[in-house]
Amino acid sequence: MRLMGRTGWAVLVGWLWLTLVPSLSAKALDVPPLSGHVVDLAQVLPPETVKFLSSEIQAHEAKTSNQVAVLIVPSLEGEPLFDFSHRVATSWKLGRHGTDNGVLLLIAIKDRKIRLEVGYGLEGVLTDARSAQIIRNEIVPRFRAGDVPMGVKAGVQAVLNTIEGTYSVPERPITSRSEGDAFANALLAVIVGVVVGLLFSRANRILGPMVGGGLSFLAAPWIIPALIAGGVSLVLVTLLSGLGQGAGGRRRGNGSPFDGTWFSTQHGGWGSGGFGGSFGGSDSFSGGGGDFGGGGASGDW
Repeated sequence: MRLMGRTGWAVLVGWLWLTLVPSLSAKALDVPPLSGHVVDLAQVLPPETVKFLSSEIQAHEAKTSNQVAVLIVPSLEGEPLFDFSHRVATSWKLGRHGTDNGVLLLIAIKDRKIRLEVGYGLEGVLTDARSAQIIRNEIVPRFRAGDVPMGVKAGVQAVLNTIEGTYSVPERPITSRSEGDAFANALLAVIVGVVVGLLFSRANRILGPMVGGGLSFLAAPWIIPALIAGGVSLVLVTLLSGLGQGAGGRRRGNGSPFDGTWFSTQHGGWGSGGFGGSFGGSDSFSGGGGDFGGGGASGDW
């Protein structure tokens, strides 16, 4: 049997492209179950914060019938923020059927993205502009300062107050001190890492720099300052421990090669990762059949 000609191969390749490629790219991030008013899959909220937010949202729902939920994920895994947020809100069916009075606050930690998804029935009061103001003025500055729990609390409170008609935009939005704080915290992390690293170097000169660098990495905020602080501490401990060895005579060392990966963070640069946080709220909660049309706003930090 003769092989297909160029035209036949072109048709086959085109058919495979049109049928297989869309199916491969269509694989989307799974929507987590609605286990409570606050679903913290990234474990960045202390249990008391989850409990506080849940009680505030429950009280608001009892008073207004509006349904508000918070979802915090470690990463979007490449899926567009808007697409995932809309899928979650519609899958969870936040809000009452017919009134569509639901709101979703979605936060993706590693992607540093925020989305407020607003149901049809609340688009008139929680407008796109007001949603953007809440993200920009209440959430982002606190996130940039490294206080994620306070940022989530401020954002949720602003959403509830806006719906209830009591929210007012701050005359002077909270300014972020992330650069100054990051430098000061990174410097402190280096000092701590060097001191601890030198102590460990007394027992093992290979272990000391690794411990000092790892400790500085964990103690510094954000991923870039953490990497810099860890590297600086590692170099300083190595140099200082070498000087000490020269001054105090040859030091015995029976250390073996050390696996420095122990100090890598669980959540991609968020310190020690979580506060023993929960994977969701403990309150019983389910959507009421609401619908969403894409209203809301997005932001990043």
